[in-house]
Amino acid sequence: MSLTFQSRNADLNGIYAALFAAGEAIYAELKKGSGLKFAASGNESGDEQIELDIIADEAFFKTLSQDTNVRYVVSEERPGLSKLSDGPYSIALDPLDGSKAALIGIPSGAIFGVFENAEVAKDFNGSNIISGGFFVFGMNLEAYFADGPDVYKGIFDQDTGTWEVVALPDAMPTADILAINGSNQLVWDQWLQDHYLSLLDTKNGTVKPHNMRWFASMVSDLKRLLLQGGIFAYPGANRKGYQNGHLRLVYEAIPMSFLIHAMGGASTDGNQSLLKVPVTDLHQKTPVFIGNADKIANIEAAKRET
Repeated sequence: MSLTFQSRNADLNGIYAALFAAGEAIYAELKKGSGLKFAASGNESGDEQIELDIIADEAFFKTLSQDTNVRYVVSEERPGLSKLSDGPYSIALDPLDGSKAALIGIPSGAIFGVFENAEVAKDFNGSNIISGGFFVFGMNLEAYFADGPDVYKGIFDQDTGTWEVVALPDAMPTADILAINGSNQLVWDQWLQDHYLSLLDTKNGTVKPHNMRWFASMVSDLKRLLLQGGIFAYPGANRKGYQNGHLRLVYEAIPMSFLIHAMGGASTDGNQSLLKVPVTDLHQKTPVFIGNADKIANIEAAKRET
């Protein structure tokens, strides 16, 4: 692994090297077809696991344990905080996001957030995150991440074993694209049903409605959002187990929101920015809306008006 990227915080260089090395290892296993079947176990959030979930989790722990700046790691695949050292930073991980999508060839990936001053669950909040992003395991191995306020894209060259990391200086584009699981619309709250239909309204044929796009793989949907603009949404629903949505605040919603905010976008749980939501549990679920700032503002306004 050859990663020449230098963080604005020198203490994070080893952490990035560990994260990117794990990304390479997981991508290599995926290309071989390793772990693409259901495991006998489930994760801490009650989801079914595939074997690659476990492989990915172990890959991140192996590389991160070699950096003495990493104190704790919280993972979707483990029950609580795992202490690695007395370092100043803690890492939150979804080691294999979109694992079921990977079974049918849709790009999966991994999500990470780097937090400072994080000792207990409540500390893994948006005010303490200093880096957040994700890997995409698709046609290429890619990374998109915010190092503080600076946003970068990385592409792995498989022939040379090196990363090319470039800055993304421009703000996220704007587009009328909506990534959401529309099959749940009849069990959303009424305000969201109404707002959803307003986005699809053709206004008597004079205005084009939002295009619908849905990978059911957060990393793939967020890659499109970052490069094209629009909205990604996984709201709560009035059905058992989905009242607070399905995504996890600490290792999915907050890291992704941190990245999109750095790109000039915004996030909300319907009431407030996801970076302001209090954390009470490491595996806490939350409704998620991430995207262009004006579109997120419209979502909050629609809820307030009910």
